[in-house]
Amino acid sequence: MRLITGKRVGQSSQELTLAVLFSFFLHALILFASLFLYLRTDLAVYEPSFYDVTLVEPSAELLKTITPVPPVSPPEKKPVKKVVPAKESMPELGKEKKPAKEEEEAEPREEAAEPREAVAVTSPEDFKFPPYLAIVRDKIVRNWNPPPGATETKARVVFKIYRSGVVSDADFAEASGNFYFDQAAMRAILASSPFPPLPEGFYKEYGVFSVDLMERE
Repeated sequence: MRLITGKRVGQSSQELTLAVLFSFFLHALILFASLFLYLRTDLAVYEPSFYDVTLVEPSAELLKTITPVPPVSPPEKKPVKKVVPAKESMPELGKEKKPAKEEEEAEPREEAAEPREAVAVTSPEDFKFPPYLAIVRDKIVRNWNPPPGATETKARVVFKIYRSGVVSDADFAEASGNFYFDQAAMRAILASSPFPPLPEGFYKEYGVFSVDLMERE
């Protein structure tokens, strides 16, 4: 360590003493300078303002000058007037309403006509198996495509169904007179072959069936 004089400290006790004294006087000088500056500075202290208030009762003259506020009342509900239409403007009001039964008797509703079947399958023989007839009919319906424009036209085809379900001997029992319609009728029968095998309760080798084919609605 070196002093300001440039001499090295720590080599002798005298030099160490001088260094300590110099440091003490330096710190003391700084402390006194700080205290002097602190005392010279004026610190601003905020003091709140206080006011003396005296409550005085209002005089009678002052009370006369004050106008009281009237209380607000809720708005009155006005009655709603029912408007009754005049009989002249609505003549149906003057008519007495008939009971539902009388109206039905007076004006009977027309029942909707059942749609006519385009394909009807029957069996001239004693064939008592309606489910099998329904299967035959459904298969022919899927293959029945009458020509367009054929109105009020009908053809009847008679054919045999053997036990294996194969169709044979298909022929017209009643032709329509329309070549294209008759060809479509025969095609619907032959295209549906083979049908399912005949029911086990039917003991004949084949069954004879008749089909009426009409235009689609």
